[in-house]
Amino acid sequence: MNQDVVSRVRQELERSKRTLLTTHQNSDGDGLGSEVALSAYLKGRGKETLILNPDEVPERYRFLDPSGEIRSYDEASGPDLVRGCDLIITLDNSSLHRLGKMEQSVRDANAVTICVDHHSTTDPFWGINLIDESACATGEMVHDLIKALGGTLDTASAVALYTAMVTDTGNFRFSKTSPRSHRIAAELLAKGVDPARVYELVYEQQPEGFVRLIGVALSAFRLEAGGRLGWIALSRRDMIECHAEQADTSEIVNHLFAIRGVRVCLLFKELPDGKVKVSLRSKGSIDVHKVATTYGGGGHQNASGAVVDGPLDAAVPRLVRDATALLSWAPEDPGR
Repeated sequence: MNQDVVSRVRQELERSKRTLLTTHQNSDGDGLGSEVALSAYLKGRGKETLILNPDEVPERYRFLDPSGEIRSYDEASGPDLVRGCDLIITLDNSSLHRLGKMEQSVRDANAVTICVDHHSTTDPFWGINLIDESACATGEMVHDLIKALGGTLDTASAVALYTAMVTDTGNFRFSKTSPRSHRIAAELLAKGVDPARVYELVYEQQPEGFVRLIGVALSAFRLEAGGRLGWIALSRRDMIECHAEQADTSEIVNHLFAIRGVRVCLLFKELPDGKVKVSLRSKGSIDVHKVATTYGGGGHQNASGAVVDGPLDAAVPRLVRDATALLSWAPEDPGR
């Protein structure tokens, strides 16, 4: 962690009278866990802190916020809330457009801005950038930042950061998982984290409709590129018939990696407005982030996403073609 940048962050935190913490649209475990832990540290220092996100906390992560501290932006009160803060920190997100309906208010704010992120693409808007592409999750960075600032973690903050890390590493199986990641996880467990309970809350509290949707998805997957690429397309009709319109489908695509030889997976989800959400996953050195950024999306080398123009039957061949091109640069899987 860059100590000069940490020193600048420390100075701004000390100067700030009211700090706003935020993350990207469709918030995930990493963004939310990072917010919760950093907010607890700041409040412990007597700092007034507001967590304000573009949309509501997904149901699976509400255990991180039992007191309802995290607020969702609305046009009635949101602009005033943003204006009332003299420091804005974005976590797990460097792209202004991924702030959705909050974007303009943040652009217009007369505040110092800080970005804490582990993604490779950084928007030039932010005044201070604390970026570490080697980190497995922003939660890993927030852990190190809190320690660098002289803070300690209580059990609730440890649970938040463990959730951030476990969700962004796919339960510590993605390529950015490192010895450092496991050392931090061990420290968090020593603070009282129950890993079985976290797993249950995040992954085993799904509604019946979501499980039925998994069945529909896996019954209709397709393989391309000699079995090295797999994809799934979910229509609005699929979502409605399974009563899973609000389901987070991004993890369903990972099931295709159970097939020997599959290196790239895509999941297409038709949205109510006719656009298509695409979740891209890969193994090893195959960089699906390159494809996602082509369509205005983002993420990581092995896990990225984008929202593209529909209709569904036009989006699928376009993205499959672009993802297949990545395989021409990838070595053959020795397991095939």
